[in-house]
Amino acid sequence: MKRILPISLLAATALASGLAAAQAGGSYAADLSSVYEGAQFIHAAKEACETSEPDTRKANEAAYNVWRKQHQSLLDELERRFLAMVRKTSADQKDYSKNVGKYAGEVLQHLEIMKKAFLAQQPDQISRQCREFPEYLKSEDADLPKRYAAELKSIRKRKL
Repeated sequence: MKRILPISLLAATALASGLAAAQAGGSYAADLSSVYEGAQFIHAAKEACETSEPDTRKANEAAYNVWRKQHQSLLDELERRFLAMVRKTSADQKDYSKNVGKYAGEVLQHLEIMKKAFLAQQPDQISRQCREFPEYLKSEDADLPKRYAAELKSIRKRKL
């Protein structure tokens, strides 16, 4: 079953100011947000390519599904960490449910902003990036554990 969207750590950034009192240093939310922002960019680029370069859809979808499968445990971990942050800043279950909904809405808005930014490029750049998307997903830039090794090391110091 396909989930709608994992909760983005953009929302973690939004929570960062509220967490300042609850956590020393404040870098946990920023590190978490950085890693998830990388995943959200990939999702936004895939969706933008589906709109602007429909002939790349099949190859991009297949490559994205492989990438997502390879990164699924990390994406699940990031979502669990985000939800733990929301729970920690929520007064009770009702507040938690409200906050999850609030931040999920912000995630969708941010995804749309990222797609619009991608689509604001020159048409030839968009076309090239969409054609090269499957290869990009195999690159170190799309390898989240390698690209964000320092951030992951930092956030994993905190137990779930």
